[in-house]
Amino acid sequence: MKTLAIIAEYNPFHNGHLYMLNHARDLTGADYSIALMSGNFTQRGLPAICDKFTRAKASVLSGIDLCLELPFVYATGSAYDFANGAISILNKLNSVDYLCFGAENDDIKLFDIITDIIVKEPDEYINILRSEQKKGLSYPLARLNGILDYIRHLNIFDTLTSKEMQSIKDILSKPNNILAIEYLAALKRTNSDIVPIIIKRKSAGYKEENINGSISSAFAIRTVVTETSKEELINKLVNDMPKSSLECFYNMYGKEYPLSLSSLMPFIQATCSLGTINNKEICDLNDTLLNKLYKADLCLTYEALVKALKTKDITETRINRALLHLITGYEEKDRRSFYKNGTGFYVNILSFKKTASALIRHINEHSFIPVITKKSDFEKIIDSCQNIDIKTAKKMWQFDIVASNLYRQLIYNTLGTYIENDFKTVLPIVEL
Repeated sequence: MKTLAIIAEYNPFHNGHLYMLNHARDLTGADYSIALMSGNFTQRGLPAICDKFTRAKASVLSGIDLCLELPFVYATGSAYDFANGAISILNKLNSVDYLCFGAENDDIKLFDIITDIIVKEPDEYINILRSEQKKGLSYPLARLNGILDYIRHLNIFDTLTSKEMQSIKDILSKPNNILAIEYLAALKRTNSDIVPIIIKRKSAGYKEENINGSISSAFAIRTVVTETSKEELINKLVNDMPKSSLECFYNMYGKEYPLSLSSLMPFIQATCSLGTINNKEICDLNDTLLNKLYKADLCLTYEALVKALKTKDITETRINRALLHLITGYEEKDRRSFYKNGTGFYVNILSFKKTASALIRHINEHSFIPVITKKSDFEKIIDSCQNIDIKTAKKMWQFDIVASNLYRQLIYNTLGTYIENDFKTVLPIVEL
């Protein structure tokens, strides 16, 4: 049995994702495909366009065999946390042969050069990186400059052509490549047996705003979904999303989305007004952000607050994550404990094909971490595990529950729709 894995958000599942899945199958000859997908909040620190079970079902209807949930603390973490948390879980499933992911460039040699520097962290590189950060640059830009300077000025790769140097710069510059770099680095750090497969992206750029009528960016599709009436939705996106995926989102229109980002503001206002951030080290909320937040007028829209908090060296994504972690109470001490005590502790099933029963059986027999199907059984399952730190696993699970309840409240407050919590939701099992 050969199995490929894809780490994704599917926000929403579109033709670019379908192309990647089909191409990955062709390249690997895999019998089964697993998606490790973000839950109700994404790596940008924002609510997903639709709930995790709907997005998981859409992915399975579109070809994925088994969709698993990436825990909240990794799904909403930095690129480092997102990738390392996901890779740890895939490693511990002990059932994944290939990891397939997209990038603007599919030259594995160049990615190897970059990730070797990141993983080994030579002193010369670290010194350059810190020097760049002292200039007030954001971490991604400081890292880009640090790696290029390390390669260029120390002449450690004399065989690189000017074209390859430019390609390395392009790889480090494009947002679509950041996670690819982190996946490869995480595989190296863990000496993983999972084989990485880079698939050159055919999709539009990350922030491409226009619908192409074939493969459009998730950003462009989300814009259409949130700004188009239900009656026009199918006509506008029929050529950009698989039919089954589009139907899933069509059926939930007006029930679970569109959500306004300002629906998060009452939670931010309450958290700040109640003074619950005192003496806490919230993940992604550094001293600069914290001081600006203390001084901010909170009678604002969410978008206006983010703009007010923006600085030269802090990205909007970092601010979004900090505010979400503030609401959910995710602290740096929790993050440290997750890495100290094992990183991956369990995996949570969101949806699967009925024909994937052999795959699920195989995972259950070989996995080093428990596979959660029935959420109400979590405590009993975790308590019986000897391979994981039980206390830390339960702490991570609590953040999953808090995040899911927050998402339910956003939907109810915005659209008046009541959705069941994780313990009562029936897993969507797809029969094809």
